[in-house]
Amino acid sequence: MITDRPTSSIRVDVTHPGQFFACCGLLELAQRLCPGAEAWFASDEFHISRNGNAVPPLPQILRWLSKSPIRADGSRAQKALRPVCLTEFALVLDWWIDSRGDKTPLKLWAGQQSSSDILKTLQDAIQDCEGQADQVFDMAKPLTGRFGLDPRAAWNALDTGFSPNEQGMGVGTYPGVELLAAVGLQRCRPVQSPEGVLLYATWAIPLAASLAPAACAGVIQEGGGCFYAFRITTRGSYKGFDFATPFVRR
Repeated sequence: MITDRPTSSIRVDVTHPGQFFACCGLLELAQRLCPGAEAWFASDEFHISRNGNAVPPLPQILRWLSKSPIRADGSRAQKALRPVCLTEFALVLDWWIDSRGDKTPLKLWAGQQSSSDILKTLQDAIQDCEGQADQVFDMAKPLTGRFGLDPRAAWNALDTGFSPNEQGMGVGTYPGVELLAAVGLQRCRPVQSPEGVLLYATWAIPLAASLAPAACAGVIQEGGGCFYAFRITTRGSYKGFDFATPFVRR
């Protein structure tokens, strides 16, 4: 385990499920770029290190993520749901479909958008974030496509009187959170509680990416983290993550 200071950190709101899973995504990418990387949550920050050695800095991780060629796999799902491979990281993203190619409850975007188109849109959008990598969770851009993983991008059709997306209008979107959370969800998934809400748990000890799913599910008791609960909400024809609240698991 890591005993000294982290080599890379970012501020995080752990009640924001998109930011939580984006942290899981950062750990995933750091581990693929620097095997042995570990990470943990401490107060309002997420820390990454590798046995006391430096992992790639956030600007470098974001640059590789934004530039990675992508390849859609049409073998298991219709076009809108096809798995997408980030070839730079040899990472296939397909958390929105099950083994039969049917959509899961985490598939939140409307049918006219494809998974690969959304991913490419987000890649292009984060290219301007490299110079302010420590602020990547809070940088917004007007976009017409997103996965629905950041609650701040949600809009209410009853308030606006029309659907911005159906009119081709950009909606304030946080591409860093959307893209990194899409990476994080490939390994770490929320758990549905008996109460019908989705749960995730933080952890306060350094863990490798391979152990992150167990920590996210609250299985690693010595992780020292807290549970949070959230729901999937509907905004017009789109769905999205809502904000989370602390949860006491029985």
